[in-house]
Amino acid sequence: MSELNKLKAAKNLSDVAQLLGFSPKGLAYVLYKQKPEQKYKHFEIPKKTGGTRSICAPTSQLALLQERLGEHLYQSVLELKKKEPYLWAASHGFHKGRTIVSNAQVHRRRRFVFNVDIEDFFGAINFGRVRGYFIKDRAFELDPKVATIIAQIACHENALPQGSPCSPIISNLIGNILDLRLIALAKNAKCTYTRYADDLTFSTNLKRFPSKIAISVEQGKWVAGDRLVTEIGRAGFNLNSVKTRMSHRQSRQTVTGLIVNKKVNIRQEYYRTVRVMCNSVFQTGVYYRPIKDEETEPIFLNNLNPLEGMLSHIYFVKARRDRQPGVNKLAKFANELVVPEAPTQLYRKFLCYKHFVALASPLIVTEGVSDITYLKCAIKSLSNQFPNLVENNNGMRQVAIKFLKPTGISRDILNLAHGATGQASLISNYANQLKKYTHKPIDHPVIILCDNDDGPKTVFKNARSKTGKDVSKTTIDSFYHLVENLYLVKVPEGDPPGIRELEDLFPNEWFDVKINGKPFNRKKDHGDTTAYGKVIFAESVVRPNTHKIDFAGFVPLLSRIEGCIAHYKSRKLAEMTTTAASGL
Repeated sequence: MSELNKLKAAKNLSDVAQLLGFSPKGLAYVLYKQKPEQKYKHFEIPKKTGGTRSICAPTSQLALLQERLGEHLYQSVLELKKKEPYLWAASHGFHKGRTIVSNAQVHRRRRFVFNVDIEDFFGAINFGRVRGYFIKDRAFELDPKVATIIAQIACHENALPQGSPCSPIISNLIGNILDLRLIALAKNAKCTYTRYADDLTFSTNLKRFPSKIAISVEQGKWVAGDRLVTEIGRAGFNLNSVKTRMSHRQSRQTVTGLIVNKKVNIRQEYYRTVRVMCNSVFQTGVYYRPIKDEETEPIFLNNLNPLEGMLSHIYFVKARRDRQPGVNKLAKFANELVVPEAPTQLYRKFLCYKHFVALASPLIVTEGVSDITYLKCAIKSLSNQFPNLVENNNGMRQVAIKFLKPTGISRDILNLAHGATGQASLISNYANQLKKYTHKPIDHPVIILCDNDDGPKTVFKNARSKTGKDVSKTTIDSFYHLVENLYLVKVPEGDPPGIRELEDLFPNEWFDVKINGKPFNRKKDHGDTTAYGKVIFAESVVRPNTHKIDFAGFVPLLSRIEGCIAHYKSRKLAEMTTTAASGL
């Protein structure tokens, strides 16, 4: 049965609880027993234009409930999109595969671009609208009891809260009613229409912009046309007149913050601002986030996450732009990723600073993604034996070490290839990279973990060049201090010393577990369907059996990791003592 049909078949709280993976008692407790102040945390975040925005973030139990509801509704929307894709063509926010770039792309090279903003988009969607939508909409037509429960899960203080995981998908469902009205209006007026959350955009190449949508009331000032105001009002929303703007071909045209005159691009002053912020971090460890309101003091931050988000945004927009056929002539193929070198270098320098200089905990660089799962499970299982490798978080023990994922955008930007090749490159370039920063707290070690076999030959070679010591698969040092806060740890060589991989630390019995009738093969080639490999072994065998597996084989390895951390801590303390003494 499809996700949508499961939802339609639900009749009561027990059915909804089962759909969302809760017990009926658990669901009832969250909805009816918990006090409002136990369900949400209220806080404010600064706006770019000055002032603050209030956010209501659900606490853990409710957040999980809302997340599962949101995913269930999203899967239902995917089913609806397959049947009638044109009904969802205008919406670009909160859809997988659609972004501010896809939203802006539609409006490139237009004579007129008109932007309007819905006032208090989430706040305008109240309890009654959510409940009524799921009862009356022909795609859902849910039992009234079920619709009521969904509204109770989703709403807070008679509105969709901005911090809820299910608010985006529900706002899109109700916003789709508005989209259908405005698609028809735009088509009649020979315009193109899209919506990204609460941002509405109309564009056209007509010589005169349709008065149904917008009219010029004085030189340079436009307001929404009567027909547009009427349709938005009929859909239950209001316009924010302050954010209404028209841009012509001769001026800069922007859609969801991106320039669309010829190609979708970042505003140059935005990139320059981010570059200045990065340079401030590299020199002082803090940066300020500029505020458009001149009366508001700039906000100084040392939290790197917002800055990383800005750099990721720049890279993502330019990457998407430069993958378009004919836009970047350096690309040999339409889908080749070619990003200008300056933004890439800035992003790389930032990621090196974040991961290797300003790290908040020890970092391990593994060869493969499965290694991370092995180590996390081993540390959790042996936490009593290695208390320094775990930390207490609200009464729960968590691994106190971070891992650099061997795949993904960060590794691509850092130019760290998969496996031992990337590790060897890191050793070779590490010292020179750290010279680029004036502010270097470097409070924790970076530990390269490799198998003790023939794979890391270049790793061993580069380690020898840094330490002047013999480093090979036959050496048995607990760890090797390479440079600054960089260390190398091999999988323990065993007794007698020999070739060993991380998998060799598990009891042999776990290698006999079959998945869907297939055996485990740690050397499985890509495309081989006769066996399963390391990733599935890690996720389907090791992770679910953490409480059953004997991780005694990992004790020597975790001792080596703990030794690295202790060694660097003592070096750091000695360095601080020397610095303090020299200042007397």
